[in-house]
Amino acid sequence: MKSALASLMIILTYFTCAYCEVDTKVSQLDGKILVTIDGGSATKKSPISQAIAEKFNLIYIETGAAYRTIVHLLMQAGITPEPENESKVDEFFKNAKCKCILDGRKVKFVINEVSLSAKELRAEDINANVAKYTSSFKSISDFCIKHIRKVMNLKEVLDFNGIIAEGRTCGTYIFPEADVKFWFKATDTSKIDFRLGVEKESDNPVERDKIDFSRTFYPVVKPQNAVEIWTSSRTTEENIALVSAFVEQKLDVKKHSK
Repeated sequence: MKSALASLMIILTYFTCAYCEVDTKVSQLDGKILVTIDGGSATKKSPISQAIAEKFNLIYIETGAAYRTIVHLLMQAGITPEPENESKVDEFFKNAKCKCILDGRKVKFVINEVSLSAKELRAEDINANVAKYTSSFKSISDFCIKHIRKVMNLKEVLDFNGIIAEGRTCGTYIFPEADVKFWFKATDTSKIDFRLGVEKESDNPVERDKIDFSRTFYPVVKPQNAVEIWTSSRTTEENIALVSAFVEQKLDVKKHSK
């Protein structure tokens, strides 16, 4: 009974909310779907995105991995996130190289021959500094956006139904042409509980959002035409079901537009 009621709530939400309409615009991925999921820290973007990627056979891009790898390299080089170091960062990018490779369905970013594991990407020093670096140096986002977009050119895309990218600026600056965009929100309490209790990380997601939402270049904002979902008001299963409804509808649009 509880499961049936949860399903009914999802269906009612889907058909009664004005923002639930999916437009007929299609991306440049011929016959494939391009999905973005953005939002603040600890809004459950990663687990939901991975579940959607698995369910619909999509390539999964954790865009934050590219940014975090660069921050790791800059810290290793002794370049701190102060404005006076901008010339050093620009010099770093003159020789920086990035390769995008698939590990199963997940994209791995190899920058200057360095590819960090999932655990390394979430190291305490990176967690504590990633927002400081990205808000100090525009060139970090310039580099990441350029190379993340190259995933669309991978020959392996033909083996999947499309791409899902999750992060903080996917639907605004990286893939503004996405077929379906989502904007995840959550209460501050839910963000902190998820970060500390589920992800077992010590950084403060609320403080990070303040930095990312207020930076002067590439600020984190809700993408145009994005579906807004409060993930803290539903279970993970309910959120996956809701997102799936939109993706399935857009896949149907794509099939009939070929």
